[in-house]
Amino acid sequence: MGESHRGAARAEHAVVIAGGGPTGLMLAAELALAGVDVVIVERRASQDLDGSRAGGLHSRTIEVLDQRGVAERFLEAGRQHPALGFAGIPLDLSDFPTRHNYLLALWQRDIERILADWVLGDLGVPIRRRREVVGVAPDAAGVDVALSGGASLRAEYLVGCDGGRSRVRRRPASRSPAGTRRPAS
Repeated sequence: MGESHRGAARAEHAVVIAGGGPTGLMLAAELALAGVDVVIVERRASQDLDGSRAGGLHSRTIEVLDQRGVAERFLEAGRQHPALGFAGIPLDLSDFPTRHNYLLALWQRDIERILADWVLGDLGVPIRRRREVVGVAPDAAGVDVALSGGASLRAEYLVGCDGGRSRVRRRPASRSPAGTRRPAS
C-alpha cells in the first residue's frame, strides 16, 4: 500500500479503469486474463441502466467472446437474427465466413449484467461502485486517482472508459489520448 500526499493509505493497482460499462468491463476482463492487477471505478450503484442503449452484438464481438469461453452466456440470453438493416436496406449476414453469422439481439442492460458476472465473479476484478474520478495527478511513476467520497487509488495507468462525457478523457492527458499513463522507460 502506498501513501497519499495527505498520508492516508490507498490501494495500488497496475490499471484503474474509469467506467464499468461494456467497454470498461471487457477491458478489465482482457487485462485480468493477462494477469494484470486491475480495478474498475463506476459511478452507478449497480449494473442497472436507465433506458435502452445498445441492442445487440455483431459477429466479430461474439467471436471474441467465444475465444474467451463466455459466448454461450450471451447466446442463451439473446435472440439470433440472420439479417440486419442499414439505412433501410436489409443486409444478409448468413454467408459471413464465421460460425456466428448473425446479429445477436440483446439489450445493453443484459450485456452488462453478463459481463459483470464474468468479470467480478469469475475473474475477481473489483468494482468500486458509487465512485467517480474527480482528480488525476500523473507523475513519472504512475498516476494518483482521486475518487468521489474522498478515496484515492494509485496506479501505473488510468484508462477512461466512462462514455462520451468522460471526465478522464477530457482532462489533459500527459502521454496518452485514452487516459493517463507513466512514460516508457
